[in-house]
Amino acid sequence: METFAPITTELDWLLRILVAAFCGALIGYERAIQRKTAGVRTHIVVAIASALFMIVSKYGFTDLLNMHDLSLDPSRIAAQIVTGISFIGAGTILVRKEQISGLTTAAGVWATAAIGMAVGAGMYFIGILSTALLFIIQLFFHDDEIIDKLTPHIRFDILIDAINKPDVLPQIKQELKNNKVENISIKILDVSDKKIVLYVDGVINNKIDENQIIMTLRKYPDIRKISYTRGGL
Repeated sequence: METFAPITTELDWLLRILVAAFCGALIGYERAIQRKTAGVRTHIVVAIASALFMIVSKYGFTDLLNMHDLSLDPSRIAAQIVTGISFIGAGTILVRKEQISGLTTAAGVWATAAIGMAVGAGMYFIGILSTALLFIIQLFFHDDEIIDKLTPHIRFDILIDAINKPDVLPQIKQELKNNKVENISIKILDVSDKKIVLYVDGVINNKIDENQIIMTLRKYPDIRKISYTRGGL
C-alpha cells in the first residue's frame, strides 16, 4: 500500500534532507581542508542517506500501523537492510599503501539502499527527489576541481628521516618557508647520535604543488627519507 502524504509533509521531508546535506557539506569541507579521504561528497551522501533512513523509519509504515489487530513489526526487515548494506559497502573500501579508496562508493551504496527502502515503502516523491539530489551531488563533486576552488588552504604533513646534525632543523624550517609553507610545526619523534625523525606540520596554499616541496627537500643530502600521504600521516 502506497504512503501518500500531504504535499506539506513531503516538502517537510525534503527540507530535512536538504538541511542534512548542508550540514554534511560543512563537515566534509573541514575534512577536505585537512586533505582527508572522506571529503565533501562523501559526507553529503552519508548525511542524505541517514536522513532518508530516518524518514522511512518514522513515516514509512503508517499505512500498516494504522491497521487494527496487527501482530507484526513492519520495520524489522528495513532495519536488517541497513545493517546488511553496511557490510556490502564496507567491502568496497580498499586500503593500499596507506591510501584509502572506495569511501564515496560505499556511501553511495548505502544511500541507494535508503532510496530503495523509500520507494518500497511507497514514498515515491521523497525517493525520486533524493535520487535526483544525489545524482547532482555525485556529478557536481566528481573531481577535486570545485573543492580546490572552495578550499584556499590545505594541511601539509610530512615525516622526515634525516642525519642528526646541529643545523638540520633550521635548514628544513627555512626551506619550508621558502616554499611558502605557513604555520610550521616540527616535532621530534625519534633521535639518536646518527639520525633524527621529524614530524612536520604546516599549511600551504591549495594552488601550490606539495610534490614540488617534497622534491626540493629531497635534494638536501642530510635528508635520507621523506614520507608523505595526502590526507595527513
